[in-house]
Amino acid sequence: MTLNRFWLVVVLILSVKMFSFAQESRIAKGLKEFEAKHYDVSSKIYAKLIKKDTLDPQLYPDVYRNGAISSINIQKYTEAKHFYEKLSKTDQFTFEDAFNYIQLMVYIGANREAQKMYEHPVVTGSNDSRLNLLEVYFTGTYLDELRQDSLKYKVELATFNSEKGDFNPAYYPKGIALTSTVKSKNKNPWLLENTILLPTYLYRDSLNKRKRIKGNGVHKFDGIAFYDSIEKVWYYSKYLAQNKKEAVNAVGIFVYDEIQKKARKFSYNEKSAFTSHPNVSNDHNVFWFASDREGGIGGLDIWYCTREQNRWSEPINAGPIINTELDEMFPFESDGKLYFTSNGHPGFGGFDIFYANVNVTEVANVKNAGYPINTNANDYSIALDKSHLHGFFTSNRGDLKDRLYSVILNDVTVDLNGYVFSNVGTHNVISGVRVLVMNNKNRIIDTLYTDENGKFTFKSKPDQQYTFLIGSGDHEPLAVDFNTYGIKKSEVMDKNFTLEETMVSFNLNVSDYETSYPVTVATVELKNIENGNNISFTTDFYGNIHANLPFNVNYQITATKLGYDPSVKQFRTSDTLKQIQEKIEVRKTPALITMRLENILYAYNSYGLSEFGKAELDTLASFLNENKEVNMEISSHTDSRGKASYNMELSKKRSESCFHYIVSKGVDRTRLTVTNFGETKLLNQCLDGISCSEELHKINRRTEFTFTFPNKKELETE
Repeated sequence: MTLNRFWLVVVLILSVKMFSFAQESRIAKGLKEFEAKHYDVSSKIYAKLIKKDTLDPQLYPDVYRNGAISSINIQKYTEAKHFYEKLSKTDQFTFEDAFNYIQLMVYIGANREAQKMYEHPVVTGSNDSRLNLLEVYFTGTYLDELRQDSLKYKVELATFNSEKGDFNPAYYPKGIALTSTVKSKNKNPWLLENTILLPTYLYRDSLNKRKRIKGNGVHKFDGIAFYDSIEKVWYYSKYLAQNKKEAVNAVGIFVYDEIQKKARKFSYNEKSAFTSHPNVSNDHNVFWFASDREGGIGGLDIWYCTREQNRWSEPINAGPIINTELDEMFPFESDGKLYFTSNGHPGFGGFDIFYANVNVTEVANVKNAGYPINTNANDYSIALDKSHLHGFFTSNRGDLKDRLYSVILNDVTVDLNGYVFSNVGTHNVISGVRVLVMNNKNRIIDTLYTDENGKFTFKSKPDQQYTFLIGSGDHEPLAVDFNTYGIKKSEVMDKNFTLEETMVSFNLNVSDYETSYPVTVATVELKNIENGNNISFTTDFYGNIHANLPFNVNYQITATKLGYDPSVKQFRTSDTLKQIQEKIEVRKTPALITMRLENILYAYNSYGLSEFGKAELDTLASFLNENKEVNMEISSHTDSRGKASYNMELSKKRSESCFHYIVSKGVDRTRLTVTNFGETKLLNQCLDGISCSEELHKINRRTEFTFTFPNKKELETE
């Protein structure tokens, strides 16, 4: 080999080694910048390694993987798509890569490519929990439902965008605060590592201009800020002091007091964590923020602290209802809802705005805000004013540049027409019933009363939980839950509520008149005098019965048992007493006894039975049906007025009317006999020719009943 050829080979070998060394050096530098989240730098290094050096994705999968992620973070989506395509053709392609690739394509609207990648073996063969999130994109109707314009929101581009990149709106008494890249020299305004360094501006609508917000002239508000108008305090974010052991500078929350003009660090900043996106709840008792600190569920999680006197408690993770394996951030509480941004809950792709019902710190029912707030672009960081119906949010829809959009929440209402009925009788409506309406925090928010039609109307809001406490003096109070989850436009609903009649606890003791011993196995009938309904009971070993009876009703008690006279008593349930204790005594029956029932009375020259008379005969019929061995004689009497023959015929008709009525109640007619006495057995001095009052004559118009029982030995045997 000639000397020239030798040196040529040496030069070639050295060149290859130098090229290889330079290449490895670039790979190492790219990784360092990537881990520091300097994506604008790392993306250029990886692009050169892939495009110019044409590194093999099979041998250098991390170069393609990190290159794609770097490109995504500086919005070079076509480049990121190209890197993932190359990587997907190797056996180094993982579910993590496929997941990010699918989300990227959904985000940029490349749905066919996303569907094709969803069918890739690394996806179909995976049991990763995030597979459920991907299934939402390609199965079912979830995305179609989100795309439907519910008319719930009106979205317009805000008039005060700088066209250089604006985000994170916050309400300030003098206008709208926002974070902006308007004076940034960076050509890529949406760089994660730079957003914390961006200044906060104030837009004043009355002046139609924006101005940089400064504290006391020394401290400037950097990055994402929130203003507490009650305590006049700014919460804002910026880098903490450089930690040389960490590749990425930590971000923390700072507090600036406008009254004292002093700034201080948030007590729970961490030197190795991102802590930002501050928000204070409506009642100023909960401090929300986002962080990737230890103890979280995914990347960035929503955390909170609660107020403990003059300090905030230790941070608490908001839990798996809100947080996912991916990122949740930008919490904002408004009117019982916690709004937040997520790419881990099912959505259009990229970041979407979600909300959940919140009760202090308890959250439930996470919902995607839907179109037109959310699109397949990044939609995030919503803030609403004190009306909870108007606000602003950030989106990079269209040309992928961050802009502020105004949003109006249309006042969607659900008019509930409630009708209150009673559960007794003909189930009539109940007027004048008070209805207390409680929200999900158990606070009374409205008091309503039913009208003459038993109707009340309540105007509710969508996605809310309510409880109706319906009360009436004569009915048991009723608590009914009602929610409006999933309702997207105004509507009217009808709902019936039935109240149970308020009951009185009624206790009765039946005892022997002579011995006071309890009478067991006695039949007790409770008759509702107002509607004629009967309830039958049998006394227990202690001679007791128990019943629940409605308020303010007249009852007649009849106690019967073989060997005892029937005993009758009337009472009325009270509207004040919850318990009623009654006692009834029964006498042992001799072999023959005559009973005169006070209610079997007649009008002059009449033999028709009154309603009270029928009620008394019902008692006799019940007794006879219970005691088949007892027979009965019916004898009727008249007063002395009129001819004796006529009075005899009249008394006959009176006896027969009782006879036929008792037979109609199931008593065998052979057990009944009828006798008629006319005016022959008067009970007073009102004879013919003697002047008497109507009341005295009335006493003589009567029907008496004589019972024939088994003889005394038979009774004693029994």
